[in-house]
Amino acid sequence: MAIIVLYHKFNISQSGDIDKTRPLLNTDASGNTYTYALNPLTYSVFLILVLELLERFSFYGVFMTQTNYLTGSYSNDDWYADLTSMDAASLVSLSTAVAYTVPFLGGILADKYLGDYKTILFGVLCFYLPGLFVIESSTTPNWLLGTKEFNLFAYKIALLFLWPMGSGTVKAVVNVFGARQFHPILQRSLVESFYVQFYMIINVGAVVGCIIIPVVARTNVTAAYTIPFVLLLVAVICFVAGSKRYVTAIPGLRQSVQSEEVTNSEEIEVDDIDKPKFVDVAMLCALIIPFNVIYVQLPTTFMVQGAVMKPFGFVEAPSLDILDSLSVLVSGYFVSTMFYPYLARKGIKLQTGYKFSLGSLIGASAILWSLIVEHLIHAEYDRSGEKISVLWQAPSYALIGLGEIFSISTAYEVAFTASPPNRKGFACAFNLFFIGGLPNMVSLGLYKLCDQWFRNSSGKGNIGLIKDYSEAHVGKYFCLLLGIVVLGVIVNSLPSVREWIASVEDRATRALSGKPSTPKVQPKNGENEPLLKTNKHIKYLEEGEEAHIYRANTMKAEYNKKN
Repeated sequence: MAIIVLYHKFNISQSGDIDKTRPLLNTDASGNTYTYALNPLTYSVFLILVLELLERFSFYGVFMTQTNYLTGSYSNDDWYADLTSMDAASLVSLSTAVAYTVPFLGGILADKYLGDYKTILFGVLCFYLPGLFVIESSTTPNWLLGTKEFNLFAYKIALLFLWPMGSGTVKAVVNVFGARQFHPILQRSLVESFYVQFYMIINVGAVVGCIIIPVVARTNVTAAYTIPFVLLLVAVICFVAGSKRYVTAIPGLRQSVQSEEVTNSEEIEVDDIDKPKFVDVAMLCALIIPFNVIYVQLPTTFMVQGAVMKPFGFVEAPSLDILDSLSVLVSGYFVSTMFYPYLARKGIKLQTGYKFSLGSLIGASAILWSLIVEHLIHAEYDRSGEKISVLWQAPSYALIGLGEIFSISTAYEVAFTASPPNRKGFACAFNLFFIGGLPNMVSLGLYKLCDQWFRNSSGKGNIGLIKDYSEAHVGKYFCLLLGIVVLGVIVNSLPSVREWIASVEDRATRALSGKPSTPKVQPKNGENEPLLKTNKHIKYLEEGEEAHIYRANTMKAEYNKKN
């Protein structure tokens, strides 16, 4: 009979005392032991979040200014690529496509060969920083890239290869590496809050980068592109400085366990025993595609609607995108520090299916509000021929930001927690594809099918003027989007779907297996022991040995009592 034994224990020093720095210990199915801090966020995770913050600052700061730079808007003494708007936009789009494809390679590299930590360093040092250096160096004539004319060939190497390769590699691994710093059993609930904080950090970097870099570029583009290079270099130095603090999983190992309960000494392969299946994780992440189809409308359909609305001072439609990030920050803080802890105190664990449903429902509310705005645009134009204020769009951006907390950040979490132990980087790559890749492909198909709705009565496709917009039928497209996201609400609310999600997550939990032997712990200093400061560990100390969970046809928990 196949048996899996799940267990965890405490990190005991040679003197017999609990290691107060990293007192929690876990042994995986292959016999590898890892030690964990009681508060990984302040012990090691904050260094990973700093790296992610400055990486996102660098990415969005450069990304949002590339088209203007390549067309000469930020030129230094007429030294620039002199590309047309369409050529520049095409290069930037292709660079983005590469950045969202590379995570598959980064995930394989981390899972099979280098591990998370080394893969991050490999991506940053070999691709990201060199790419930023070439981009910065191209802003002025120099001996490296040429003194007579802009070296477009070298710039394309940086923009289409070095920079997106580095970004995609880091993107695939950094969130997985952060989540690995938490004990997979005792601190499993903390991973939920980590992914909310991780997604907040992404948006902080994006907002600050999109504000600072374009402003500096207007004055000095060389200085603007030097800032991301220097800050990312500082982030890497801080990241490496904390190397001894990290939990670094060994890559490429088969997940097997030699169970003491098997009398014939037969090795049991976890791959053969009700393990988490990668295809299930991919299907699970795909459940938020309806919400992500809504999310990717922010730079497209929302811009079309906002273009025929009246600016509020210097605030125009593109400026409102910052509200999405600010909403993520505010709602993320509330959810991670108040809402989830409140539910935990009440003994409530919000199921993943409910989170996805809630995120989609909030997304549906954003689209419903856009339909109201659409009605106001047409009503005001029919009444007076005037435009309404662009601020009417603000609630839609805020609602989508709130929905991201329950949809996208949760998808990051389950891609980590529900994936096989040796496939987490690759699972994250699939999740990124479902966030930024497939939804954009779906949207491109929708644009083509609904092209007639974006034309005026004479068939003109440019509806940037309010008169032409009033003759189009953009509202029908918003109705279609509403139907798509409501479908997401319904699917994720189905009991069968929620139960299936729970079964996938349960298999992942049971796959955390190891040998059942562990020393008994006798606390010497009572409440002064670091473990006793965390309530969830008291039970394990009182029971002597920690819980042994035996898996056969059914699962039961047994506690070895002290004699």
